[in-house]
Amino acid sequence: MKLRHVAQAGAGALLLSLASGAALAADVTIKIATAYPPGNESAVTAEKFAELLGTYSDGRIEGKVFLGGAMGGERENIQAVKLGSIQASTMGSMPIHMLTPEYSFMDSPFVMRGEEHWLNAWNGKIGDGIRDILKKNRLRVMGIYYRGLRHTTADREIKTADDIRGVKMRVPQAPSFTTAWKAVGAATTVVPLPELFTALQTGVAEASEGPASQLLSYRLNEVQDYLVMTGHMITMAMMIVNEPFLEGLSDTDRAIVEKAAKEATAFGDAHAKDAEKKLIQKLIDGGMTRVEPDRDSFRKAAMPAVKKLFEEQWTATTLEEVNAY
Repeated sequence: MKLRHVAQAGAGALLLSLASGAALAADVTIKIATAYPPGNESAVTAEKFAELLGTYSDGRIEGKVFLGGAMGGERENIQAVKLGSIQASTMGSMPIHMLTPEYSFMDSPFVMRGEEHWLNAWNGKIGDGIRDILKKNRLRVMGIYYRGLRHTTADREIKTADDIRGVKMRVPQAPSFTTAWKAVGAATTVVPLPELFTALQTGVAEASEGPASQLLSYRLNEVQDYLVMTGHMITMAMMIVNEPFLEGLSDTDRAIVEKAAKEATAFGDAHAKDAEKKLIQKLIDGGMTRVEPDRDSFRKAAMPAVKKLFEEQWTATTLEEVNAY
């Protein structure tokens, strides 16, 4: 196996040599970029992909990994894969938002009810529509893996949607978030993530929402008393490759790449689920009280806004069809 792992700043190449001392050159080199740092599920997936490429090809295919935004953010990585300047990338649902906005309900609050619902839609007609558009943009989705559920933090106990009415809640700068949470009854406010801790500390915001990794990274257990398990949105991630590059490989090498991608995304999926459990426990150990709310009350309150979004923006399908999955 041959894996070359490139860090953001001036990493040297790791050279493997034959017993004779001559350098062993790979037949195929695949550059794999991610915007995420070491330890994140997307970084773990990229590294595993590179490792498996070398293993299954006996070193003929080399994976060269760029972590932590060394090749830019997710938008830059998508463009680079489209152009073929890098061959693969692991990321969240940015390709859906960027290239198939009419399907962005797949990554919005109060739509998908959980992982099974999301995957059923992805593996059905809805996913076919997304994949067809991405393929026209020279992108092939090689695998899907879990990122996490988004939950709510607050300075008070919240068990139903009624409890959050009028609460000043920080949301990201995304229209679907603002629209949905306003419908629930929250007094939404957009605060940049670097300012979130201070906003909650000073009362500019009284609640927030996000995945466990975000809640812990920004030390919200120090300024919020309650972790409310609203699970209002599931986030998934994907590995994409350059379609012409993949099609240009021999049948043997293409099969190796597909096998390695399938196993790497499964590995990243398991890693993310294990990490999420540990992060939630750290938040609780850090002083937060876990609350199991009436999730349906939040979803019911958000539905008028969600229906309107399907009518005006998410026009690829209907809410009824999505719910059927």
